[in-house]
Amino acid sequence: MTVICFANLKGGVGKSSTAAHFIYWLVAIKKKKVIVVDADGQGSTSTWLESLELDIPVHRIIDPDTLAEEIPQLENRSDFLIVDNAGNLGDATRCTLLTAKIAVIPITPSGLDLMSAASAVKMVRQIQNARQGLPKAGIFVNRAIKNTKLLREAQEVITQLGITGFKQVIYQRQAIADCFLQKTTVWGMKGSQEAQEDYHKLFLEILRLAK
Repeated sequence: MTVICFANLKGGVGKSSTAAHFIYWLVAIKKKKVIVVDADGQGSTSTWLESLELDIPVHRIIDPDTLAEEIPQLENRSDFLIVDNAGNLGDATRCTLLTAKIAVIPITPSGLDLMSAASAVKMVRQIQNARQGLPKAGIFVNRAIKNTKLLREAQEVITQLGITGFKQVIYQRQAIADCFLQKTTVWGMKGSQEAQEDYHKLFLEILRLAK
């Protein structure tokens, strides 16, 4: 099994939204067997997945010691174990980074988010030094507006962070914003072909990093 976690220093960057779409894409489109660990106390990802009525085992675990015990036990039961962390770099997030093969870090194009991304990358590097390069880490820009100065600045900062920058940007789209309340994903929304293509390309990049 490949353990993939979504992490960042702060909330509101689309971490849970991306995780939920990635999980749906793996299960419904790629036909993979997936187990989910929702380590975010808000439980957004588990609530979203429950509304999709997919047969996906979801474990809500926020205690760091329990995470350290449970993730290795769950690891070999499916193709992918996806962990959605809380919007902080506390002990629970550190535990998942110590077990994950891939860490995905979403940011939005704002000064505060770019600062938080640097802190997340710093923690990832510390753990990589202890784990012979794992987890492999990738960062991408989420909720961006095309052809803006903020997007260009965010992409420039990513190149300076020293980890993989995913080429695909997830743009700000109403279809994505409406998915949670509509109890679906972009693949269930009308007129969301561009959002579907954006996510598809990003998720292929994540899988390539996992090889």
